[in-house]
Amino acid sequence: MQQSNFLNYKITFFLLLSILFFACERIVETLAPIDFEYYPIEVGKYKTYQIDSIVYDEYNCTVQTTTYQIKEVTETETVDGEGDPAFVVKRYFRKTSNDAWVLYNIWTEKIEGDQVQRVEDNQRMIKMVAPMQQDRRWDGIVYIRRDTLVPIRGGSIDMFKDWDDFVCEDIGDSFVDTLSNTIYPDVAKIVQVDKTNNIERRFSTEVYAKGIGMVYKEMRILDTQCRPPGTCTGNSDIGSCIGTPWHIKAEKGFILKQSLIEHNY
Repeated sequence: MQQSNFLNYKITFFLLLSILFFACERIVETLAPIDFEYYPIEVGKYKTYQIDSIVYDEYNCTVQTTTYQIKEVTETETVDGEGDPAFVVKRYFRKTSNDAWVLYNIWTEKIEGDQVQRVEDNQRMIKMVAPMQQDRRWDGIVYIRRDTLVPIRGGSIDMFKDWDDFVCEDIGDSFVDTLSNTIYPDVAKIVQVDKTNNIERRFSTEVYAKGIGMVYKEMRILDTQCRPPGTCTGNSDIGSCIGTPWHIKAEKGFILKQSLIEHNY
């Protein structure tokens, strides 16, 4: 009887080991490799974007539409303030393709572990994490205060209010950029924020093409007090503008669309 019990225990033990082994094997097989196919970084590479913006100036009660171009060039490798290897990205500005490029500002970016970090105007964002997977989330602005006021024409705006986790969507899908009339067969879309209420709109998304990097960006950072159209000092009437499109009722902030028009990747 004791020998039979011992044999049963032995069989049960080996069955449990087998279940654990195959369970672990399945988990290992589902892990994607850490790579940044959607965010290649290489010295000497550049991207040129067309940018269309609408700026709502609450102070002067104006709406200004602007189109210009930005060229981002990965110039050199460096060591950042944290002692890590990083890349210097010089950004050049011109109004039209007939104008000369003028140095606009300098940003940096680096790969740290499973993250791509980029410092834009002294604000460090975690742009991407690896492995990229559908619905993966991360705190992209962990280094930025949520109550940071960002300078804009006519004052400043609470740009990062209500930002939560970034989320990866549409990975592996195709994307049609109607502005540049370009089809990208394999992209990853990162939604940085998509929040709205009666008086605030916070939306920001970036689209990355495999082997190229960011090909499209759209932001809608807008506030309103629902004052009468054409005025910025009248009395608020929130109820009357519920349901009114944001591009009409916005009084402060900006709408930005950024589209890749040339690159050497």
